[in-house]
Amino acid sequence: MPDSTPIDWSALAEQLRSVRTDGGDVRTEIGSATLARAAVEQLIDPKRLATAVDHYVAMRPGFELARAILWLVHSWEAMRRCREIFASDFDLQRRRGAIELLRVVADRRALPWIEEFLADPDAEIQAWGIGIVDQLICSSLADPEDCKSLLTLASRHENPRVREKALDITARIQDLPE
Repeated sequence: MPDSTPIDWSALAEQLRSVRTDGGDVRTEIGSATLARAAVEQLIDPKRLATAVDHYVAMRPGFELARAILWLVHSWEAMRRCREIFASDFDLQRRRGAIELLRVVADRRALPWIEEFLADPDAEIQAWGIGIVDQLICSSLADPEDCKSLLTLASRHENPRVREKALDITARIQDLPE
């Protein structure tokens, strides 16, 4: 399984734009957790990460390891696959599993989907939907200010679990130092 082919770090850095030149001899290199996650996603292959979502949702042996890796990477391909399962699968358990996984896989790019999860007829999916907002704020992957309209919507939700979680999140972010 392991591939001993050396990684072309220069090409990967160029692809991710973490190396910049001014056209002359001056080169600037940058690194960050976000760039590192993008590099890992490329090294693993985004399509493989999407299949890890299916592995997790099916609860096949090794699903927790797949979840942990997906959580670490926050792969856009994995996020999209979670949403795809939510939107197109007829099996309620798979739909729930996809949104539960999205809670830890997501980054701020998933925020536009939250209203759709809150509007779902299933109470569990609604609860996992507001859980995504909670996880994004707690992990500093989304700015609380960007979540205020979702929190307002959730605080008026018919599902008491969603309302309670929204009020809890709102109380916590109000206590944060500015």
